[in-house]
Amino acid sequence: MALALALLIAVGSIVWGTVAAARGRAMNLQEWSVGGRRFGTWLFWFLLVGETFTTFALLGASQGVFSNGAPGFYVLGTVVLTAAVGYWVVPKIWRAGKQHGLVTMADYFTARFEARWFGGLVAVFGIVALLLYAQVQLTGLSLILASLFGSEVPSLAYVVAGGVLVAGFVLVGGMRSAAFTAIVKDVLLIAILLVVAIGAADAAGVSGPLGVFDAMKQAHPSGATLPGLHGSTATNTWWWMSFLLLTPLGSFALPHMFQVSYSAKDVATIRRNQVIQPLYSLFYVLIVMIALAAVLALPKLTGKQANASLLIFVREKYPEWVIGLLGGAGILVALVPTAVLVLAASSLFTRNVAGARSEKWASSLTAMRVGVLVFTALSVLLVAHSNEKLLSIMTNVYSAVGQLAPALFLSMLWRRVTAPGLAAGALCGGLIVGVPALGSLAAHTMPPGTVVGLPALVVNLIVTVAVSLVTRPPSATAVEIGTGDRPAGPAEAGDLRRSAVRR
Repeated sequence: MALALALLIAVGSIVWGTVAAARGRAMNLQEWSVGGRRFGTWLFWFLLVGETFTTFALLGASQGVFSNGAPGFYVLGTVVLTAAVGYWVVPKIWRAGKQHGLVTMADYFTARFEARWFGGLVAVFGIVALLLYAQVQLTGLSLILASLFGSEVPSLAYVVAGGVLVAGFVLVGGMRSAAFTAIVKDVLLIAILLVVAIGAADAAGVSGPLGVFDAMKQAHPSGATLPGLHGSTATNTWWWMSFLLLTPLGSFALPHMFQVSYSAKDVATIRRNQVIQPLYSLFYVLIVMIALAAVLALPKLTGKQANASLLIFVREKYPEWVIGLLGGAGILVALVPTAVLVLAASSLFTRNVAGARSEKWASSLTAMRVGVLVFTALSVLLVAHSNEKLLSIMTNVYSAVGQLAPALFLSMLWRRVTAPGLAAGALCGGLIVGVPALGSLAAHTMPPGTVVGLPALVVNLIVTVAVSLVTRPPSATAVEIGTGDRPAGPAEAGDLRRSAVRR
């Protein structure tokens, strides 16, 4: 019954979202990729929150608390910090997209620096990050289904089925499909988390919600302080703070956040959402409490099962209908963000990699839809060849994509910054993150436990500034795209787009 209920909820929600997105709409490039730039407060709200409540939020956060205790509490700060940064940066992204008809993150950098080669470089870097992020979502999907409903079906089969669903509803409705389906996803997830949290104390054999924390203190006195249950430098204060710093920077350097930002109706919609967004961090308290209850109720759970600790807890301690609801919400939590990720990856490749030499490719909706199929398949293959924990994968994603943060923020703050400078900085930072020997060398310059992305970011900034000072800056017209000092008129916008194409 539980599996049938989960499938009914998930498939029904996806069908509803797809039909609602496609109904009465002529699907063109703008409509499919950025929702026609017409999402109002509620639709934009649920789409934006959809990038907060992912499988990492549900499983990676609970795994962090279950495995280590206090180090996992960082999830309480990520939404707040990201929203604070977003209040300033997202309106600038939206204005640039609206005035110049931008669709992707790489479109922005192409226009901002009058350098198509730089937009292509950002596109390639962004596609890699998006594929890793999609790997997190689909790995979570396999864990959710296998943990809740048994392992008789190979976990890869769940991932393949999820990939088929993602490709299906993105192909039809694009960004609008993801937004409408996100409404059901978030409402259902909040409801089921409340149900599980209310019963968590009883399932753990303690009295009341506060009893969970009291019992945890008695059983594991070190669980509420850093570095947590196992006392490792890998989860000490420096790790905690450096990851919290990288998260809001990396969040808006993720390419799909640009396309989500472009979909808003106006700046007021964006700022309203950023003000209210931190309230969602309160729901992480429920995940923390459930994870702590799981520590008490499942003391013999092995480390390899930590990713699925919340799911195993629910499967063993709750009735069938709760398992079914969590399964349905979990499927949507995995598939809705994955849909946005593969849509963004396809847009980047079509417009800024293949489209760099062909305007026909860059403006082809058919090519973008084919790209969705390709990148969904690549995401499935990544899951098939990986056994890393969700938290490890996600840390790597933010360390890598964080190297694009200087390009984003300096493009809005420093008129003198250049594309060669940013490219050189990102390359140096990326090598430190991607090459273990360089990462180890850079880590020795920082206190033990610091996430490697932080020293990489410092090197990135130094190289960016040095190279920018000796290379030719972009024109004043291009600079205004990022700084927003003066809105470009229609003629200027046309001239700028033609200049970007020539380059």
